[in-house]
Amino acid sequence: MEHFLIGTYIGFGVIGVVVIIFVIIGLVYFLAKNNIIWTLAQEGRVKAIMQFNRFRKLVMSYEDHVLDPETWDIKENVSSKLKKKFFSRLGLKLVGVPFIHSVYTYPFRWTSFEQGENNGVLIQKTISHDELLDYILVQDDVYYSFIREAETRDMVPVDLDLLLTIRIVNPYKALFRVQNWLEATQNQLKPVLRSYISDNSFSELIIRKEGLGREAENLLTTRDLGSYLERHYGVRIKKVGIVRIDPSGERGKIYQEAASKQWEAEKESEKIRTLADVEVERIGKVYGKIEEFPDGLSIKMMETIQAGSEKQGNWIIPFSVQDLFKGLMNKGGDK
Repeated sequence: MEHFLIGTYIGFGVIGVVVIIFVIIGLVYFLAKNNIIWTLAQEGRVKAIMQFNRFRKLVMSYEDHVLDPETWDIKENVSSKLKKKFFSRLGLKLVGVPFIHSVYTYPFRWTSFEQGENNGVLIQKTISHDELLDYILVQDDVYYSFIREAETRDMVPVDLDLLLTIRIVNPYKALFRVQNWLEATQNQLKPVLRSYISDNSFSELIIRKEGLGREAENLLTTRDLGSYLERHYGVRIKKVGIVRIDPSGERGKIYQEAASKQWEAEKESEKIRTLADVEVERIGKVYGKIEEFPDGLSIKMMETIQAGSEKQGNWIIPFSVQDLFKGLMNKGGDK
């Protein structure tokens, strides 16, 4: 009986310990989810820790990347030699004392370009996001942007849809050195692209559409915009993609109509030239064969007269016009 009781107590003790462990884990997870004492650190994200609403430090979970504590630049391809602490292995980062330390949160709006389905058809569409974030993404991400009614060299207003591949290389600058890093980046980029568009005609832009993204990336370098964004905003534009470039507004509609009519006229002209070439080839072949026979032309003339006489209203004159004029001229000479 005594052994039974001891075994029961040990069993209850083990169960109690397990329950306590799960309760502690659940409590820590609950606190971390609400950024109290701890915070959840997901891969590729950085969070800013505040002390009395003033910046204190950054915490990051990003394999082979570390934060420079002096500048808060992200250093790539660096394997940290520091042994990860127990809570870091669980994806937790220390925030601090409640009501003293907190995680910085901010409203962020952006538009993503994603694939979707409409009535069973795969389509590409833009999706707008407006969320309150407690982190900043430091992995490469693609953001949708646009330019409206930018005028080309030949005064055609065009709309451009852009995809910007962006990486945050200094989260401190992106969060605290500019009001809205994405909006500021787009506002710096758009005038450069508008200027580029104004230096080219619409037809030139269409011909070089596939390479426009690379040309835009080169502009970031030649005009020092890329390094400016990194120095001041902590933002690096890695790629510029052109999704769409179309005429816009009333003038754009007029240009499209004129271009469409010109295209139709060119196609009609090409069709007429093709038919004419075919007819010339046919005539050459037919009359080339006819001339091989002594009476070939006379027979062809009679066939033509016969075919013409079958149509109602046609008059067939059975003499040569040339002979008629010769006769008239001879009569005049007799007088």
